[in-house]
Amino acid sequence: MNFNLRHQIARELLGNIDPDGYCQCPGIAQHTGRNGTRDCLLKLDGAPTLYCVHTSCGATVEGANATLRRRIHAAESGGEARPVRDFAGDGVAGPPVAPRSPKYPPYDPTALLAVAGRCRRPVTLDWLADRSPVVVPLPSLQGQGTGKLFITSLYAPGEKVLVFTRYFSQGDFLMDAGTGESVRLADARAVAAVPSALPAAGAEGVWFLTNPVVGDWKIQPATAPGSTAKWGRRHGACVTAWRYLLLESDDAPEELWLKALCLLPLPIVSISTSGGRSVHALVRVDAASKLELDAVRDVLRRTLGPLGADCAALSAVRLARLPGCLRLGKKDAAGKYTRHESPTLQRLVWLNPAADETPIIDLAK
Repeated sequence: MNFNLRHQIARELLGNIDPDGYCQCPGIAQHTGRNGTRDCLLKLDGAPTLYCVHTSCGATVEGANATLRRRIHAAESGGEARPVRDFAGDGVAGPPVAPRSPKYPPYDPTALLAVAGRCRRPVTLDWLADRSPVVVPLPSLQGQGTGKLFITSLYAPGEKVLVFTRYFSQGDFLMDAGTGESVRLADARAVAAVPSALPAAGAEGVWFLTNPVVGDWKIQPATAPGSTAKWGRRHGACVTAWRYLLLESDDAPEELWLKALCLLPLPIVSISTSGGRSVHALVRVDAASKLELDAVRDVLRRTLGPLGADCAALSAVRLARLPGCLRLGKKDAAGKYTRHESPTLQRLVWLNPAADETPIIDLAK
């Protein structure tokens, strides 16, 4: 292994790399949480690999890893001639790199305040819950039945919804929206599912895939140079209807974000909490194809990004918090897990399967 050569190639791709291997993530614009100086780590021994503690940048990091490995392999095998430079030692800076332009419109607190200011009354979670078109249970009464109510209300008979207690799994449970029956899924393709209720809680909460799926394994085509096709249950080839997009914000203050949601002329079918600091809203799109859904997504990113919407979360294949479930703890940016003193509820506060473009503030008077 030629470390100097590998380091040179990595710096050309990633910019400055500190002596411990930390650098700026190439997908930093897609991060949905706070950024830290030690979020992204590069390992050059063995198979060169870039790691990031954030998950929203996964596709970009995967693509960067593929490019990095391809260029290093070509250089080390003689396919790409490169001069090898000796660096003077610790503290030597890399060549200046132009700042990256943000991929999405940045959050603008003044824009959010201007929009929320048009709502002349306080908007709280309780206020929304009291006016929900479909009656939602009180927080103390929410549980497994709430998740079942949510899925059977928002998905058509015969459609199947994946539910997750492990964010990076291929789905841990599957519910048929028509029958309300659910099963526990195996991690291996050859193992049959078993009947099971939906989970009531998860170590970091419970999620669902926002768009319905076939419920079985399908091949996911290679998505980046150097990647390979693989089996999965949660990728685009598994989706059966391009129905929903997720609006969430980790940046906007809750009261202002709720006011903005109430003013938007969008078919918002549900609003729920994450069991943390964000509030999730599900918007019905009913696109004929992923291409059509992506076009709607691009418009929403431009208009709602400045209001604090997480633009990376506006995607066709996205996990959202399943209402009615408990979140037992969380991981910090470094991946350290901390259990909550008391579980927090992913609370359902608004449910309107028949939503149209009438703003919620007009429905909830």
